[in-house]
Order: sequence, then structure tokens, then C-alpha cells
Amino acid sequence: MNEAIISEAQDYLTVEKDEGYKRIVDIINLLQSHSTNEVVLFLKDYLKGKEEALRNLIMIDKTHRRIDQYVSAMFRITMAIKTLEEGEEVKIIEISKQRAKEGGRIHKRNSGGNNGTGSWKNRSHDAADRFARNSTQRAA
Repeated sequence: MNEAIISEAQDYLTVEKDEGYKRIVDIINLLQSHSTNEVVLFLKDYLKGKEEALRNLIMIDKTHRRIDQYVSAMFRITMAIKTLEEGEEVKIIEISKQRAKEGGRIHKRNSGGNNGTGSWKNRSHDAADRFARNSTQRAA
């Protein structure tokens, strides 16, 4: 696993407090003794625990300030999981962007035959709405 990806995931899991920084989970130390998949599974389990605690807290008191803390922690954990899971995909996208910068042509897309604004309108139409005289007649 790339150190930049691990650092980005850890940044999602670090919260700034009044007295300094607080880590929700220290994945750098976890990754030293566990595989990436094991850490992702742990984070998913931890996220489920936060979701349960949030549900219980909402049932008890919807105005409690800890709801915001749970929601923010859940968002940060989710972003860290996505960063770790999609780390390889990010590399592939960066490589393809780099290749596009190095060379290759950009082709203009076909507009689908649109000749310009208003060309689809019937020019002989007088724009008057027509209504039937009787309910059995159809409008022209």
C-alpha cells in the first residue's frame, strides 16, 4: 500500500481539538501488524458500532450534541475506508491522466445533427393554440 494513500486515510481519521489533534483510529500502527483488508474490515465493524450508538442516541434524545460527533466520525471512517479500498483505482486514474498529458489527441464530439437554436420549430406555425368547439371534435 502506498504511503500517500495511508497518510490520506489517516488524515480523515484525525480530528483537530482545542488541545491538539485526536485520532479516531490509528491505522498507521494497525497496518504495521495487519493487512489492509483486515484494517478495512475493522473499520467497517467500527462504523457499524458507531451507527448503532447513533440510532440509540437519536431514539433517546434527538437534540443531543453527541449526534454531531457520531455523524462526523462516521463520515470520516467512511472516507478512510473508501480511500483504502480505492487506493489502487486512484493509481490507475492518475496513470491514465498522465498518459493523456504526454500525448494523444482530443476529438471533438459529434453534436448529433443540431443545426442551431430554434431550427426544430415549425416556421409556418402561427403559434395560436387551437381548441375543439365540441368535446367530440379534435383540436387541429
